[in-house]
Amino acid sequence: MKNKALIVFALMWNKNKQEYLTKAIDELQKNFGSIILQSKEFGLEYSHYYEKEMGEGLIKKFVLFDEIIDKEDSVKIKKYSMELEDSLRVDGNRTVNIDPVYVDEYQVVALSHKDKGSRIYLSNGVYAEMQLLYHHGSFQPLLWSYLDYKENADFFNEVRRIYLKSEKTRK
Repeated sequence: MKNKALIVFALMWNKNKQEYLTKAIDELQKNFGSIILQSKEFGLEYSHYYEKEMGEGLIKKFVLFDEIIDKEDSVKIKKYSMELEDSLRVDGNRTVNIDPVYVDEYQVVALSHKDKGSRIYLSNGVYAEMQLLYHHGSFQPLLWSYLDYKENADFFNEVRRIYLKSEKTRK
């Protein structure tokens, strides 16, 4: 299963626009199966990057879906998430930020359409960036890892356990 991974979505929304999060999750479930694990919701006090577009009071969480994906489909999944974001815009602004993340035995990899020094270009304007690396019995942050990934290493360790369990059942 080296080319396989579990799909997690990093979802960010404005606390006053919860209905758009619900719509996004409904659509994601149609394509990626049931939700099997969620992180706790958390605020983004350490970053104001998205407030101009999405307003103040942003909340984020990580959501694991019951879908084993081919890593080769990463670009297609990121493009789909961007289309879903666009379908939920109000007055030209996003109401939900949807970033796909894949998790396998050793890596937590976020997909983005923004270039940055630590990101690797895949194709069609999509980049991959490892956020956490499994080492010494737990996922560890890297120099460039975002704080929300660092603070949710326990969640991603649980996702890894689910991945390893699903890998054994598929053999």
